[in-house]
Amino acid sequence: MDELHIRSASLDDVARLAELKSTYVRSLYRGFISQDILNRSTPDFHAATLRPWLADGTYRVALLKHGEAISSYIVYGTNPEAPYNGLIYEGVSDAMTTVEEKRMLVDYCLNDLRSMGHTAAYLWILTDNFRVRYLFETLGFRPDGERQIRQMFGQELRIARYVYSL
Repeated sequence: MDELHIRSASLDDVARLAELKSTYVRSLYRGFISQDILNRSTPDFHAATLRPWLADGTYRVALLKHGEAISSYIVYGTNPEAPYNGLIYEGVSDAMTTVEEKRMLVDYCLNDLRSMGHTAAYLWILTDNFRVRYLFETLGFRPDGERQIRQMFGQELRIARYVYSL
């Protein structure tokens, strides 16, 4: 079995992270967003977002590796709306990543947010995405009642905010 480890991502990881995100979006959002939008979820499209996140240091990106293969990553940082609270911007995993491995990566993120002085971590989840909601509820996140409708992927999507006390 390959050794598991977590490390900070670098610009050298952009291509692999973009491939992982493209596959993830096409799988996770099937049924939530139009097929036309899913077809545009290419590695090049996602690399354009990931590259600046890694280049300017505004966001932290941690990745989980099995040996040399990247299987998951998480993007997080300071919540611009509440500076003492962290915000998880996105988490992406391949189909083979176990719940325990996802927990390791989220725990790494939460510990880092705690070390940055944050008292809570927030994330937004599609209300209809029961699989992701269940995962984060299993990891200790709870909905706080805040809901929004956001323009995403060219359509309106309902999202709910989840919180984890650090």
